[in-house]
Amino acid sequence: MFRKLRVNRFSMLYSNYSVKVEIDASLRDKFDSNEYKPRKHPGTARVKIASIPPDITKAIKIILDDSGARSLHQDSIKLNNYLRSRLLPPEDGDIDEKAAKIHDKIAKKANSKIGDNLTEDELNQFNKQLQSKVFNILKANVYRWGNISYDKATCLQYLMSRSAPEYAVLVRLLDEIRKKYPDYKPRSFFDFGSGVGTGTWAINKYWKEDIFEYFCVDTSQNMHDLARLILCQGKDNVTMPLKGYFQRQFLPASTDLKYNIVLSAFSLFEQPNMRSRLEIIQKLWKKTEDFLIIIEQGSNAGFQVVNEAREFVLNLPKGKHNGFAFSPCPNDNVCPRYLEHKTPCNFLMKYETLPYPSKSDVAAELFSYVILKKGIRPSDDPQWPRIVRAPIVRSGHTICRLCTKQGELKEVIFSKSKFDQTTYRCARSSNWGDLLPVQ
Repeated sequence: MFRKLRVNRFSMLYSNYSVKVEIDASLRDKFDSNEYKPRKHPGTARVKIASIPPDITKAIKIILDDSGARSLHQDSIKLNNYLRSRLLPPEDGDIDEKAAKIHDKIAKKANSKIGDNLTEDELNQFNKQLQSKVFNILKANVYRWGNISYDKATCLQYLMSRSAPEYAVLVRLLDEIRKKYPDYKPRSFFDFGSGVGTGTWAINKYWKEDIFEYFCVDTSQNMHDLARLILCQGKDNVTMPLKGYFQRQFLPASTDLKYNIVLSAFSLFEQPNMRSRLEIIQKLWKKTEDFLIIIEQGSNAGFQVVNEAREFVLNLPKGKHNGFAFSPCPNDNVCPRYLEHKTPCNFLMKYETLPYPSKSDVAAELFSYVILKKGIRPSDDPQWPRIVRAPIVRSGHTICRLCTKQGELKEVIFSKSKFDQTTYRCARSSNWGDLLPVQ
């Protein structure tokens, strides 16, 4: 019964393709000449698994050993679990609305039992008891959101549990830009909520020789101190190796300066409401010269934050602030996943954990993201569909769930009998998050 319900649910969410699907005609000759092979077709992600660079890992181990951080290992796991399951703070009016519903429900049940013959004192006592019940139920059912205070110990816990998955996600997304624009050379980088510095490590993997300014914003001075210490090999007496490296605790008031790549990774949950989040997005977009990257946890709440940012930017008045969805979306329409209100649009990235306090292992991180690019979508953009769930590979056929350039979710069953060999093998070789080079 459960399996049947799952199938029905997906069949409602995804519509089946009845039109012809085949390899992009512009690529056919390259497949025929073996310049491209289905296992490594142009839509596949090049970064399958990532690990923190050896020099950064060495610096981290020095810092953790010097800080006696082994005792913080279990707390770091708890922090990671908390961050992954975190919910958004309730908006103004949400609590009042919920309280009114609880009040009406309890009052209706109570009134049916007590009748109308109450004295004024009895009525006042009844109302007091009613309000107390409403408060207790509300207290048990409303999410208690609060900012995280990143003292030195919490920063170390964050470094132990979050640096490896965050770095891996960043490397994968930056490689999408690198792959699409191999000659692109950004000269400046702005990191909002820079934390322990994973953004800087990732940007340096691809463009260390090209970046002339790093501008890192984080409200925690302890985070800044830790990020700087990591870049200095974990030692206090080493000169900062990066020129043009700046740290600030708050966003600069001026919006005149622009940066080629602007990043907000796992940072917007610290804002108290949607209005504050969108004010941040507006400021970051104004600072963006080329790309704005927003990343959050792959939960429903994380996806909601990412989708807020996407919709806000794509619905700005046309003009100098034009932008389009570079990734993962092959379209600029309203997200079909969001319209369905069922599951988040998220992706999976494998990474090697820090070799601390024991040997490294392979783990996976669920994340939601959007990369927004300044300007207008190029007319020659093929807008290949994105695989938004893990393909189901069976004997003789593969099921791919796709987000298309029309802004629709489609399910395509690629079988040997109905598709040419190249198309079939490309689908069979693709993974969750890849683009499928078909039209």
